[in-house]
Amino acid sequence: MKISFYLSIILIFISSTALGARVDATGEIGEIRYHINEGTLAPAWNKTIWFQLINSDKTFCTSNKVSIKDGDDMAVSMLLAAKMANKKVLITLEDTIKYPAGTYCLLQYITIK
Repeated sequence: MKISFYLSIILIFISSTALGARVDATGEIGEIRYHINEGTLAPAWNKTIWFQLINSDKTFCTSNKVSIKDGDDMAVSMLLAAKMANKKVLITLEDTIKYPAGTYCLLQYITIK
């Protein structure tokens, strides 16, 4: 009985520490990079876009760099529109979801301010 109780407590503790945190950060679009379809220098990044959020109100992932998967064309369009208009954006991500190489956070939402 005591063993199952302690095991339950341990499992609850482990599962709660494995959960990531939602991050909502506001800032400006800095660098934007696109990796071509069949690049040889970083094949894990092929057809992926990443950008850096600068002058951000929060720090997250690797130097506030966020990736966007291939096919998320609306997010890319919004990103470029915000950059060209010098508008701030609010981005939302979950800080444990890294794509593609375990370093940059994967974009969940983007809002132009």
